[in-house]
Amino acid sequence: MIEGHDYTIYTSGPSGRARMYALLALITAFLTPLAQHAALALLRRYWGDDWDVAEKALFFGGFTALILFGVLINVFNLHVWKTHGGRWMFRLAGLPAPPDLNGEYRGAIDLHAAAESQTLFHTAYYLRIAQTWEQISLVVEREAEFGGQVRIHSDLASIRVGMMLGLVTVRFMYTFEEDISRREGFGMMGRRFSGAATFEFRRDGEAWLVSGHFFDDIGRSGQVQLRQVLAGSGNTAGGSGTLCPPGDSGSPNAPKTT
Repeated sequence: MIEGHDYTIYTSGPSGRARMYALLALITAFLTPLAQHAALALLRRYWGDDWDVAEKALFFGGFTALILFGVLINVFNLHVWKTHGGRWMFRLAGLPAPPDLNGEYRGAIDLHAAAESQTLFHTAYYLRIAQTWEQISLVVEREAEFGGQVRIHSDLASIRVGMMLGLVTVRFMYTFEEDISRREGFGMMGRRFSGAATFEFRRDGEAWLVSGHFFDDIGRSGQVQLRQVLAGSGNTAGGSGTLCPPGDSGSPNAPKTT
């Protein structure tokens, strides 16, 4: 299981997860008698065909549906939802299949101060998404304007799918810690801040292309351009050359100011 949080799925049709839970419960109802029959046959094979065996099988049979339902939910949540079979299950439940956004994304960010219209800071941007059907986690790493690293964790998220053809919109709120100058005029101190971002995902072959913007309560805003890094492919973003996560050796993310 990932260390993430729940997220909301908005679609152009019936939304929510209740329909899928109902479908999994229906599948459980069909599988329960088969599982109970198989368990009883196994017990009779090794312990004989007497009333005590049947009585014990009936007693524990009440837990069969509960166990099966739990297994089905966990298997579906971790794996099946993003497979071809999972997409058919979503269709059967009358729900659009949520997009699988798992993976690493690399690109660049243009950061603006609240009082400046020109680009203030340009650096590499690294995003990692860990997603199951029920939970998601977005982690961002980038250089800070005055040195050091900024690490961002999502707290809330929503995915909007089906509103525009080929477009998936992810909105998330996040918290981060950053060093700021002390009021006395010397030294730095760490403080916790929050922000919000909207990212739009579009398919480019097998990879996702991402464009988005964000703002935080320091008064900054910015634009982000990313590309998903596929296994076995080079870490490139829009042909701009190799990008490393902030903090890696050889990262070409020297700050630029205007």
